[in-house]
Amino acid sequence: MLHFPSANSAAHRPSDRDVAILGGLLGDDVWAFSNCRVDAPGKPVAEIDWLFYNVRHGTLMVSEWKGFPQRVVSATDTGEPWRLDGGMAVPNPIEQVSRQLDAVRSVLRAEILPQHFPAFDPQQLLLMQSVYSPQVDGGTAIERIRWGKVYGSLPALAAVISNSTSRSPLVMSEEGARLRVATALCALFRTTLPTEVKAKLRGPLAGGDTDFVQRISAIHRQIAALHVELADLTLIARVSVTVQPRPAATRTAPAPVSPTLTEHQRMNAHLAQSFQGVNGNSDAAAKALAKAWKLVLADPLLHGETGISISLFGSVGTPLVKRHHGSLPKVLGMPLRKWCVLQARAAGMKPLDVPGKPSNIRVR
Repeated sequence: MLHFPSANSAAHRPSDRDVAILGGLLGDDVWAFSNCRVDAPGKPVAEIDWLFYNVRHGTLMVSEWKGFPQRVVSATDTGEPWRLDGGMAVPNPIEQVSRQLDAVRSVLRAEILPQHFPAFDPQQLLLMQSVYSPQVDGGTAIERIRWGKVYGSLPALAAVISNSTSRSPLVMSEEGARLRVATALCALFRTTLPTEVKAKLRGPLAGGDTDFVQRISAIHRQIAALHVELADLTLIARVSVTVQPRPAATRTAPAPVSPTLTEHQRMNAHLAQSFQGVNGNSDAAAKALAKAWKLVLADPLLHGETGISISLFGSVGTPLVKRHHGSLPKVLGMPLRKWCVLQARAAGMKPLDVPGKPSNIRVR
């Protein structure tokens, strides 16, 4: 897979792990543009999670990626919300990706086809659409979707991207056109053209080194994914290690040693890490909050005598979303405490009320 990430340094980024998985599943005939910004005349600015272009088959797909606090119970076609475990209704992502597809199709017809595919009839341009959510599983009731598909696993999504064909394929007439088309698409969708990708688009290296270069690129992606995972584990380990008390000289219980970080600092560390690279996209902010709350739930030093402080989580998290979205309940679609309880249950925990502390919960 040739990956063209967003040129906006403040834009949300896909996880390195997901990029590495896709890179292992998709060949270099698949171009993947992530976190694109599309300005189509007469339409609202569209933020696209992924645009896939299989240049060998001439197929294109707009894909919306969604993370939900609980598993998806039912995924319906347009006109109805999706339902999660516990009965929560969420906006239908099929409707969202349909609007995005309209914007992508409009700009391709106006900006790309006339210059790079002059013989192609713009009215014949076909794009697939999909929604990927890891909370979709074998038990999800997926209604017959008229336009597009819903996927719960990356291998299933990648298989469609790799193998689908079109009755009106958008295929380049010559190999040399690939770099020109890729450059134009990057400019249109505000993504970057990495140096190693540009080298591949220029053609095979002398001496038959193409496979060697591809393998080095794959290794770099895998190393990047491992570094992200190690960073997460390091932070959790750093804030989770309890300091052992010194041996007592008497039978009297020793006074506990103060932890290195305060409760506020620990909470702030989890939220700051989770919001790295998140911009004004409300879905990205909600995902970052979910990631931070999972880190809090996994941090035993935030489980004090009075439980976990939801109010502290809210006070630290509010400045991260207030500028773009106003309040945490607005981003989450419900009161913060209710959302935290649902998240804990989704993680397999049993949240309990704390007498006299309505903003705190205990989990077990």
